[in-house]
Amino acid sequence: WEWNIPVDMKYIADPSMHSMPAVSAAPNGKWIACQSLDNKISVYQVGDRFKEMRKKVFKGHMVAGYACGLDFSPEMSYLASGDGDGKVYIWDWKTTKLLSKWKAHDDVCIQVLWHPHEASKVASAGWDGVIKFWD
Repeated sequence: WEWNIPVDMKYIADPSMHSMPAVSAAPNGKWIACQSLDNKISVYQVGDRFKEMRKKVFKGHMVAGYACGLDFSPEMSYLASGDGDGKVYIWDWKTTKLLSKWKAHDDVCIQVLWHPHEASKVASAGWDGVIKFWD
């Protein structure tokens, strides 16, 4: 920073911009889902250019302050995420509607992963030191 140099100052801190500490690629390679610290999951189309899919926003969980992992189901029908209260959330991929949530851990549910071959099975890991397998 130099004093008395005629350079316009710009406001570069946009309050709507939040960190996205957890990202998951879709099995078909066309999208990525990003866990945003403003308690939503944003989806981006990937390819030659990144494009935000503004209608594909998944809400209803609380992840502010945590890098909770998320994952697509193998057949791309659902999206799953953990949250700061120890819950697992399942959304419908097409409609972005919350389908199910349950208390999985006593502390933060930091990661949720679908079984790669059996779409009805989900694994979750929590800060309580426990890994659980759900059917």
